[in-house]
Amino acid sequence: MSSLTKNRPWTADELDRLPRGWRYEIDEGELVILAPAGHRHARVVARITSVLEAFAALHPASEVDSGEIGVCLGTNPETLRGADVAYFSPERAQAIAGDIGFVHVPPDLVVEVHDPSEPDIARKVKQYLHAGVRSVWVADPAAQTLTMHRAVETPVFLSDPDALVKDSVLTGFSVPLRKLFSRD
Repeated sequence: MSSLTKNRPWTADELDRLPRGWRYEIDEGELVILAPAGHRHARVVARITSVLEAFAALHPASEVDSGEIGVCLGTNPETLRGADVAYFSPERAQAIAGDIGFVHVPPDLVVEVHDPSEPDIARKVKQYLHAGVRSVWVADPAAQTLTMHRAVETPVFLSDPDALVKDSVLTGFSVPLRKLFSRD
């Protein structure tokens, strides 16, 4: 394919044919091209993944994936988003156990690390929740804040480094906010 313009909506199957080195998503049939993540973004994704992996180790059969895991959020037209971090409860992890490509079961939790190249994070949050993701966290590395979104609740905003991050999706999970942004 010599051009990225098309007269019909994009599908997830077509993404494998695009040039490497960029991040791609599909927003209701429209191709979204994102710059590669920077160091600070990658560092925060790694920290959050580590914290959630420690939690998952206490809950056998749950799963944590990171690194822009492709999550299919809708069809006709197709919506595919790359989650920075995704947590699957044992039930949802079992449903994706055989998947080798993009997942078609919404994670219980998605974490998006704010990145200046993201065109509209609020739209992504809405799409995740509409598709059945139970909780979406938006971490802002520059401000070191976390906003936690649920479908029918007011978002929870945390900015105090010692504030405890708790989410009913992760029964028993509790860590100080600073742990998501630093090793301390």
